[in-house]
Amino acid sequence: MVQMLSARYVIANRVPLAAIDLTFRIASAAVLSRAGRYRFLVGGISPRQLAATLARIRAVRSWPVVWVRTARSYLAQARDRQRSGDLAIAAEQQRSAALCYHFAQIFELENLERRRRLYRRAASLFREVAPHLAPPAYPVEVNWRGTPLPGYLRLPESPSRPYPLVVLLNGSSTVKEETIGWATPFLQRGLAVLALDTPGSGEAWDLALAAPGQEDIAEAILDFTSSTPELDPRRVSLLGVSLRGAMAVQLASYLPQLAAVVAVTPPYDPAPYLPYLHPLVRQDVAWTIGVAPADLPNLASHISLVEPVRALRVPLMVVGAGADLVVPPAEALRLYRAATSPKYLLFLDDANHVAFTHLEHWTAAAADWLAGTLAGR
Repeated sequence: MVQMLSARYVIANRVPLAAIDLTFRIASAAVLSRAGRYRFLVGGISPRQLAATLARIRAVRSWPVVWVRTARSYLAQARDRQRSGDLAIAAEQQRSAALCYHFAQIFELENLERRRRLYRRAASLFREVAPHLAPPAYPVEVNWRGTPLPGYLRLPESPSRPYPLVVLLNGSSTVKEETIGWATPFLQRGLAVLALDTPGSGEAWDLALAAPGQEDIAEAILDFTSSTPELDPRRVSLLGVSLRGAMAVQLASYLPQLAAVVAVTPPYDPAPYLPYLHPLVRQDVAWTIGVAPADLPNLASHISLVEPVRALRVPLMVVGAGADLVVPPAEALRLYRAATSPKYLLFLDDANHVAFTHLEHWTAAAADWLAGTLAGR
């Protein structure tokens, strides 16, 4: 595997935080590449606002402060819109403010509690406006081992109920408030969407950390679906990104009653390249799991899909990214080749991790594939 790491991958993962900080001090975060900006743009931050925000960031430590300032600007705009009666626009402005608080905590590297406070503010702002978005995002809970895993459910306008369901599982730095914004192509094809915080992510981080042996989350999802009249428990699929792309495959291997699974830039066998991952990525994953970064190698075998994919019987779609600097691009290809169930590969040569640069492309492709698969085609 080490021989399969590109020079670009190795160099990018060796850039020290001090060099990033120096770059910000000299040129500001406006040096962020076009590819690096896509995540914020698809999250609802306007190009003009994003450019202004990045230009004000002159050090790594100022990243959270500046993003909070942008959030407050969006909130002021939301209040102005509310006073003028433009409630739909006000809701979107507050949604953008919530996402700004979420983006603020990504680079809060020194204090985990400050990071959690920023995210909780994001979750609170989003919860206030979720029912007023178009279409509405309904807050729901999936009961797992007595723990309520929070999520947002969006339903299509189609009258043909009960709906097939796509469950979106976060990566280590994404949360349900972000991923529920990816729902449109699925809703357009008659699929309901549930964006779910699983242990170690979003609001569920305060309830339980990710750990080996949590495959019964799949049963909790099916129980939730069975108790929700609008949803069809016979047509439930999982779509996971990055770390939870692997989790999606593990859950589907554990519970073959699931109808399909999509894994987006997932790890397949991370042990060989874990030492090469950037320290910021290792710290992010470690916080998700609740261990010290030095302990991650001990958990690599629990993330690996080498064994679970052999037990997978449901249809699998794999999305790979040729410019991925977090999970080596070859990992998606290895997972696809190892699968023996019906499978489909979408490999985007120029895409980055989670294929944020091609989000509209791969979500539309996944929606098409899932709609056909869940309809038995």
